[in-house]
Amino acid sequence: MSVLDKLKEIIASLEEGIVDAGKSDKGNASAGVRTRKKAQSCIVALKELRKLVSEAKKERQADK
Repeated sequence: MSVLDKLKEIIASLEEGIVDAGKSDKGNASAGVRTRKKAQSCIVALKELRKLVSEAKKERQADK
């Protein structure tokens, strides 16, 4: 998976959580749980993205 594709996937996941975040602001506890779960999964995905970017950078430097 390319870096761009991974980032688009993360953004789409965050956009899906907007509705629950709004419900959480209004006091819906279940929506808050879903929002935290979505945030945690995005954190993991962002760490994977960071790893992909670092590996790509190392490969480009090794090719020089």
